Amino acid sequence: MKKIGLSVILMFLISLQGLAQKDMEILWNSREVGKNLLTGESVMAKEYTFPERIHDFQVDTVNDHITIQLRGLSKNGKWLDNKGKVVRYDPEEKKVLWSKKIAYQLENLEQTGGVTLHSTGKKSYSLDNATGKELWEVKNSLIFADAVDKIGIGYKIQPLKAKENTLEGIDLRNGQPLWQREISREYGWNEITYLNDSTLLIGASGLHTVNIFDGTGWDYNTVTGKKDYTASAVGTGLGIAAGLLTGTYMVSTGHNLVSDVVSNMLVDSASIYFASRKDLVRLNRQGDVLWKKSLPDELTSKSMIFKSGDDLVMVNQGYAFMGYRQLDFGTPFIASFDIKTGDQNYLKEVTAEKKEMIAAVNLKDGELLLLFKDHVSRFSVEDGQLLQDKKFNAEAVGELKYFVGEQVFVQKDNLFHSLQNSDPAKHYLYTGTGKILILDSNFELVETMDTEAKAIYINYFNRDGKRFLAKENKTFVIDSEGENLAEFSASRNAVFLNGKFYDAQDNSFLEIELENLFNKPLQ
Repeated sequence: MKKIGLSVILMFLISLQGLAQKDMEILWNSREVGKNLLTGESVMAKEYTFPERIHDFQVDTVNDHITIQLRGLSKNGKWLDNKGKVVRYDPEEKKVLWSKKIAYQLENLEQTGGVTLHSTGKKSYSLDNATGKELWEVKNSLIFADAVDKIGIGYKIQPLKAKENTLEGIDLRNGQPLWQREISREYGWNEITYLNDSTLLIGASGLHTVNIFDGTGWDYNTVTGKKDYTASAVGTGLGIAAGLLTGTYMVSTGHNLVSDVVSNMLVDSASIYFASRKDLVRLNRQGDVLWKKSLPDELTSKSMIFKSGDDLVMVNQGYAFMGYRQLDFGTPFIASFDIKTGDQNYLKEVTAEKKEMIAAVNLKDGELLLLFKDHVSRFSVEDGQLLQDKKFNAEAVGELKYFVGEQVFVQKDNLFHSLQNSDPAKHYLYTGTGKILILDSNFELVETMDTEAKAIYINYFNRDGKRFLAKENKTFVIDSEGENLAEFSASRNAVFLNGKFYDAQDNSFLEIELENLFNKPLQ
């Protein structure tokens, strides 16, 4: 009775949220947002001001519309509201086409290839771009969509648990089913990529190829998790976003089921490499097993694999996921295998004193650098020997989080340059307190950089030999020599489409013109 009552209430709420609303005033104006430093010309933008905070946005270049997600914050500014509104706006006509209330914990609205999709968990809908009215509905929890061929993929909602693994292809133009295929989602989806224009490679309880037009393909089934696990979930609490077209594909699992005990899918022109809880395998592109080697399942966890010369190197990181939370699981180790035969060169545990999770991995000059919360270790890739271990006072500098990459820039002598590339012999570690530790080649601390006091810029976009660096809500355009060419208002969340930049800041949406920045328009 409780389940029936809850379903009725949810259906009633969703039906209320489905009513299109247009009683919203959007103000707009044209204003200067920056300068071309070479010519002195202004960088101009169209600014659209919405009545609430903009949480996210999407630009529909097919229909020349903008979909804005409005979502407020709690009074203390720490938490997102569970409810909000989605607004479809026509910037050419300067008017709201429709708006729709949305419960973010239960629903999702995305657009792809000119198609607007609304998911409620139990059903998926296509909405008319101009009116917001439902065009069709399917009992399918869509997970992925091909924007070019307008085909969606998701699991058919079934009343029987035995049928819950029926994957279905949906024509997004009319909602008609195209094909069905049984692919287990027992441990969720881990990764998905294209092998070619029509074939997907999916990591879900193994590996599977799927032709998006007819659903055909091969299967390699294996174990990528563990059932009935009783340990407590600990760690960062980082969520795995399950939902329509979010870019991550893990499906939330039961409270006592561990998932993500897999590696990345490593693909080259001839082969696919993949590690699971039980095995490390090399397949050809037709799905045939070229070799398979057993792994110690009491140790394996989330892992990373990569090539190093004639070997395949595996870093087992010592964690997995339980539901939405990171879990201390397995034991960190490094291993190396002959890439042609799969023969093991070595397998060595890397935390002798106690079990720790590996926070980050870096391969540099033939050496493997592993980052833990309070120390960094250096290993030989060739034989797995520990070369050096350096411990830090985590209470003083913060927990070590990751290696700083080439995307972090600083300014010196009026030029911008990558921090890492300024002295490649050094190591750069980012900590949980916002500090960057700069170490020499022997792991001795040379400098501690406070990112709140020091200007740090993030390279978030490259085009036509230019780099776009962001600091807070400002973007700097530099050339290959690091000279500053232009500055304008845009965060690193800005999106580049059809020669323009789009960005949202608080309750403002900016459409930024860049034609006068370069000799030719950006394409």
